[in-house]
Amino acid sequence: MKRSTLLLISLLGILLLATSCEPDEPVIPEPEVLPAEVLDCTYLEPGNTVTLEDRNNAIDYIIDCQYGIGGDLIIKPGVTIQFGTDAGIKVTGTGSIQALGVLDNQVVLTGNSKVAGEWKGIFIQSNNKANKIEYTKIEYAGGGSFNSNDDRGGVIIYSNTFLNMNNTTITNSETYGLNAVYGGCELELEDNTIKNCDIPFLVKPNYVDGIVGGNYTGNQTDAIQVANGFITIDATYRDLGVPYHALARIAVNAGGGKLTLQPGVAIEFGLDGSLEINEGASGSKPSLIAVGTAQDPITLTGVNKVSGAWQGVYFDTPSPLNEIGFATIEYASNPSQGGAIANWAGTVLNVHDVTFKDIQHCAILSKSSASVTTSNLSYINVGSEICPW
Repeated sequence: MKRSTLLLISLLGILLLATSCEPDEPVIPEPEVLPAEVLDCTYLEPGNTVTLEDRNNAIDYIIDCQYGIGGDLIIKPGVTIQFGTDAGIKVTGTGSIQALGVLDNQVVLTGNSKVAGEWKGIFIQSNNKANKIEYTKIEYAGGGSFNSNDDRGGVIIYSNTFLNMNNTTITNSETYGLNAVYGGCELELEDNTIKNCDIPFLVKPNYVDGIVGGNYTGNQTDAIQVANGFITIDATYRDLGVPYHALARIAVNAGGGKLTLQPGVAIEFGLDGSLEINEGASGSKPSLIAVGTAQDPITLTGVNKVSGAWQGVYFDTPSPLNEIGFATIEYASNPSQGGAIANWAGTVLNVHDVTFKDIQHCAILSKSSASVTTSNLSYINVGSEICPW
């Protein structure tokens, strides 16, 4: 046998020996799958905490009742809770709900039957700063009501409540995605998705300021519904890809209110709808800053696209900040208000680069003592352009 052949055989033997001595790959055990746990829904007293861990099952926990939370309910990443008909979670007092999903391991809150309104949803009346819902899927809720006011939605916010809800998806609510029409709340609502619901939001005017980003299309009505009420803070309405619906009055009140409408914002008003910037007897002077761009104008219009579909914008404030520019105002000035923009005595306002369209009466109606500056205005099918009051 040739020397080179013997050397090759020796090397192969050494290689096989070395390979056979390598340690085996560690075996990672499969995670234990635990059966779904039915929660007994005993009221969680203040000071107590319940933590729900991922049981590695398709359904980790089952709630077949209204689970009252006065302590802290913590829901860890990956947990799926199935709710029976008319079941739900109600957080009150000093209690909190913390649904803490993560991007690749979300919390899922779902119904036993995959039909809209199968369960009530989550009701929160708590100012606990721990209230947080993030990277969570809330589906098939919005059915029964938690109270005699018939407030319904996937998430229902009662008075004096704090909630941070971000990166959460609410789908197939029979009613609203989120319902918040009571006072004293602080809401941080960022980058959420609400779809396949009746209406994504019903909120008081102040709370719109807390809605940042997100996707709210694909509902029966794609709109942010703004309830009748007052703006008492410096609030910003952002272009969220759907219009705002104001079926009644939005009033920017004395005492510090300032409303900023960003480029691209569209507000659709009902027959009794109006936007009021009202000085009041005392306090700092409220203001409206509604300035779009030539490429991205602001639109103030009616829900119904007919002349006189809504009242208009009413000013009674001497704030030098008042400005409407690069905007379209249309279908306004019904019998309740003689001008699409109506200015009471002492009002200060700059109106520029605005198109008035299908206005039943006057485009601009002003008291003689109002200081109204106008430039580059367009009129299409208006009753009158600028009128004395």
